[in-house]
Amino acid sequence: MSFKRTIKKVLLAILGVILLMFIGMGIFMYKALYGINFYDSTPPELPNNFTGNTVLVFSKTNGFRHGDAIEKSLPAFEKMANDNGWKLFSTDNGAVFNSEQLQKFDVVIWNNTSGKTLDEEQRQHFKNYLENGGGFVGIHAAGDNSHQWDWYTQEVLGTLFSHHPINPQFQTATMYLEESDSKLTIGLDETWERHEEWYMFFDNPRDKGFDVLYTVDESTIHHNGNIPILASDKDWGMGEDHPVVWYRPLKKGRVIYSSLGHSGEAFKEPGHLILLENAINWAGRF
Repeated sequence: MSFKRTIKKVLLAILGVILLMFIGMGIFMYKALYGINFYDSTPPELPNNFTGNTVLVFSKTNGFRHGDAIEKSLPAFEKMANDNGWKLFSTDNGAVFNSEQLQKFDVVIWNNTSGKTLDEEQRQHFKNYLENGGGFVGIHAAGDNSHQWDWYTQEVLGTLFSHHPINPQFQTATMYLEESDSKLTIGLDETWERHEEWYMFFDNPRDKGFDVLYTVDESTIHHNGNIPILASDKDWGMGEDHPVVWYRPLKKGRVIYSSLGHSGEAFKEPGHLILLENAINWAGRF
């Protein structure tokens, strides 16, 4: 009798562990897809005499947080600011997206942001800012599908994220530089091999009027993003033309998005830092 009770307890414990695993995976997937949204209402205090070439680094995450990349990126941006004479302000506080404070910045970086980071009023302020001359640089997760904002997806990104490879998640692939705005190509290699989590998108942003800075040779990538039980339709890529960095004017403003930058190591990589520095100078018209 005691042996049967022991077996029963073991089986119940195994079932409990399996159930907890499914619950945990479900919470992770929900957070990655939709985020657990909270909004800031009290704006941060900006430094006095915040003038000149000004840059806002916004790193809020209501979805999956690329913690290592965000942590390593901040000193990298600080060094860029010192080297270029920019005034830099970094925050996770979405309340900085108000009409008064946004006008103090020439360019806003969405630094691996995820989830719905702004409330409706803050979104409208950001939209007005970009359409009336502001600059935008989006990095990696700023282009995932967790942001829940049609205007942002269609006008700022120009495409909707589908998936990234699962096995292996990180792969070395070859990128190619296209003939682009000369301010963006300074110091960049025409052919570039990188280790990255490569994003797949449903549409080609080139078809939406964006100019492309870099493409990736998709023949060097295993693009299967299927996850057992959760996703079985992600075994596809974007074809021979697979942009990874693209840009365009947005009314009076400028937007550039790079799907690169998943890991902290990316923000120690000289070529990647040159790419970001060029993007900030271009978007901010410095």
